[in-house]
Amino acid sequence: MYTRFSRRFSRVFVDFCRNPSVDPNYQRFVKILSDCPNLTRSLYLSNSFYRKVNTVIHCENEMPLNVNYEQLLEAQKDNSILIVDVREPVEIKETGKLPGSIHIPMNDVQNIFLNLSEEEFEKRYGKQKPGKDTKIIFSCRSGKRSKTVQEMIQKLGYTKVYNYTGGWQEWESKQKKK
Repeated sequence: MYTRFSRRFSRVFVDFCRNPSVDPNYQRFVKILSDCPNLTRSLYLSNSFYRKVNTVIHCENEMPLNVNYEQLLEAQKDNSILIVDVREPVEIKETGKLPGSIHIPMNDVQNIFLNLSEEEFEKRYGKQKPGKDTKIIFSCRSGKRSKTVQEMIQKLGYTKVYNYTGGWQEWESKQKKK
């Protein structure tokens, strides 16, 4: 019975909102509903809120902003690319950091990018502080923490922020095979 009621209510609500005399905010809401077929189905079946899952961060050409092992090897040869290892200091002491990278723990990245002056950044890390359009690659142990940092830094307006999805685990295993 609840499902039939919610379907009927949804149809009546949508028809009501399509009326030109209805507030434009309601009309925008209906447009959102009609553009998301999964949303309307979930409204019919439950009271739960709609949210997209497994969203992938994309750059302008709709490709995921990820790099693989081979791309990381190429990036290590380019001094204009900043590679940041975001693992904890204990992990770095055990394994070392990726060659050509700087180490900034995950929880410090946002603060350092926002508050450290260009001079302080260069003094501390021996590299230029990245600009909003500098290519930055984040790495961690397995690619999960670096993905979180990638999203955080993109929200600050950095446009060329990449995640090395294999992380230290992939790096180490491929280096042993050489």
